[in-house]
Amino acid sequence: MSRAISNWSVDYSDGEPHPVTLPHAWRHDVDVRWEGPAIYGTEIDVPSELSTLHFQGVSYEAVVTIDGSHALTHRGIWDSFEVDLEPWQGKRVKVEVAVIKNGGQRFPVKEVASGFLPFVFHTFGGIWGEVTIAPKSEKKPLPHSENRVFVDDSRIFVDGAPFYVRGLLHWGWYPELGHHNAPEETIRREVQEAKRLGFNLIKFCLWAPPERYFEILREEGMEAWLELPLWDPTGDPDRLDEMAEELERIIRQYRSHANIILWTIGCELSHATPPEFRERMVDLVRALTGCPLVKDNSGGAEMYGGDLREFGYFEDFHPYCDTQFYPLVLDSLLPGPRPERPTLLGEFNDIDVHRDLNRLHDEMPYWASAMPELNDQGVRWQHDLPAFLANNPMALGDEMDRHERLMASSREKAAFMRKRIQEWVRARDPISGYVITGFRDTPISTSGFFDDWGKPRFTHEECAAWNSEDCLFLIPSRRPPWVDGGNRAGWLDPHNQFTGQVFFRVGLHSESGADATLIWRIEDSTGKVQARGVGKSAWIEQLRSRQIGEISWHCETPGEYRLIAEAGHTTNSWTFFVESPLDAINFQLIDPRDLFGVDGGEGDVQVQVDQLQAELGAANELIFLESIGTRPAPFWRESAYEFHPDAPFAEQWDRLLAVSGDRVIDPTFIAENSPSGATIETLINRIDVRTYQESPVMMRVRSGGNTAICTTLRPYGGLGIQPSGLKRNAAGCALMTKMLDLLK
Repeated sequence: MSRAISNWSVDYSDGEPHPVTLPHAWRHDVDVRWEGPAIYGTEIDVPSELSTLHFQGVSYEAVVTIDGSHALTHRGIWDSFEVDLEPWQGKRVKVEVAVIKNGGQRFPVKEVASGFLPFVFHTFGGIWGEVTIAPKSEKKPLPHSENRVFVDDSRIFVDGAPFYVRGLLHWGWYPELGHHNAPEETIRREVQEAKRLGFNLIKFCLWAPPERYFEILREEGMEAWLELPLWDPTGDPDRLDEMAEELERIIRQYRSHANIILWTIGCELSHATPPEFRERMVDLVRALTGCPLVKDNSGGAEMYGGDLREFGYFEDFHPYCDTQFYPLVLDSLLPGPRPERPTLLGEFNDIDVHRDLNRLHDEMPYWASAMPELNDQGVRWQHDLPAFLANNPMALGDEMDRHERLMASSREKAAFMRKRIQEWVRARDPISGYVITGFRDTPISTSGFFDDWGKPRFTHEECAAWNSEDCLFLIPSRRPPWVDGGNRAGWLDPHNQFTGQVFFRVGLHSESGADATLIWRIEDSTGKVQARGVGKSAWIEQLRSRQIGEISWHCETPGEYRLIAEAGHTTNSWTFFVESPLDAINFQLIDPRDLFGVDGGEGDVQVQVDQLQAELGAANELIFLESIGTRPAPFWRESAYEFHPDAPFAEQWDRLLAVSGDRVIDPTFIAENSPSGATIETLINRIDVRTYQESPVMMRVRSGGNTAICTTLRPYGGLGIQPSGLKRNAAGCALMTKMLDLLK
């Protein structure tokens, strides 16, 4: 029977032991930059029978002495180890453990298997797990678990049933603990919350959780993906060999957990990790675990560079792109003529929101502090929070209305993006599943399904339509435009259509297979039903995406509508807009690249693309900026938006998706090209929610009775899946109408 040792002290090399309770990490008890050694001590009565001193885990180096004699040195954060107590049978002895953490001069982050936590916050040191005295038995290696996974081309089966990976990425960030060993009640709560949101798997990204985590996942009917803690390591062969030894110990320790159905050796390894090393590690995991789903490099060389030789038994990509480009990027990752095997999006679709800066400022957790002894930058590339938390008006409480509006708006934008992107993924059945970034907000990002305090950001109802066994989606109609003597790729937007025939194709992705009949209705903005219908029965194979019906409705009334669709046990709904075309082009058009796809007309308004004919405000004009006076910035990722009361499409994300650009305005350019005394206003303001840099997307200049509006929005579309030209882009026509109205 094992017995836990509870009476520990720690001496931070100052000769003053302090009592501590395990698990323990020294966190801000000392300067976060301090690497140790911290000396942990206790006294134990060694049983008269043969026994061992078992350590669940220590970070990073543990030098164990017993009654002054060296007993063992262990290096590694994630695996357990033990000391044979036979020489001290029946005695009361003093145990000391000298601990040095990684991240300092002795053990730099990239020279050991540090995982990703140092890039989220910092490294941690301490005895992070239980220490127990256990009866000694002849040590036998743990066998690998029974193989529950079967792969048929791109399809995955678990326990004989079809399985579509709906995963949530977990970095092991527990700021209230300072280490990754969460108590059982915390693990149980977060597993149940993830399951409630529709996830069936948790990916442990670059860390090894306490083994109890896997047991709780199994009890809750969820699976696991274990990614070994190898990220951006040194290319030094000796250091890599040492890391390989630690990784092997982790594999041997964790391989008995049957619900680890996927293994990856590391993440985004690029050039640093030789192909021979990656191949050897894949072979090792496959031999030790028997798991058929093993991959060397989550993210992949095709996406992140490095030697293009890859090893393993599934494809794994990490597409992080702006929303309008997702369908094209996803299509580029489909296997085509390559060998047919599972394709997984091992992490993707991160969407940062505006976090509660005011609460953080009031509480000032150590990981947000500007004090380097509490929150040194370390190896993080993103370390903006301490600076703007100290002086941002929203953090200080000076702009609470603005702060609360931005939190609500960015959350709604994130919910929209997650739904739309996941529907596009479910429409592509060669993709065998996904892992979304991520579980909880961290010091470097706010893309969590749970905020800084562990509170859910989205409801079950918001996730159910796209994160369940079955998912309905819309299929865009193809409409390749004719450009410079030939066709180019192009689509119509089902969410923004012209008056006349309103047309939808509806598809279904089914995990287990379904005999589906489409039942649909269209409601106007008041909830009144304008049309309804029932389709014919369609059989959808398991793990396949297929069209199940078409909807055609004649509508001559522009406005906002909603399509609600039902098939089998799943429902989904989509907002869409019906717009009037621009039949009369009553403005002068300067468009040398023919982006608008229409001829200019007569009128007092000038419309220009990427050029200025005179000072802003010299005439009533719309200027669409693509290069001059701009800088690159994604419209959707890492951003929140503020809309002036006159701004078109305020928080109408379906419309903005069809016209969003990839640049923001440089305000100095507008000021330099405006006459003295002009009134300059920002109509749409982009806020980078990682750095809090503010950049206009639409600005208005008034001078001498004239108005000029400059924007990086694109009524002519053309980016990603956006319809190209005013004849195809219904949202673009509506945007032009609204902008022209602002000039009156």
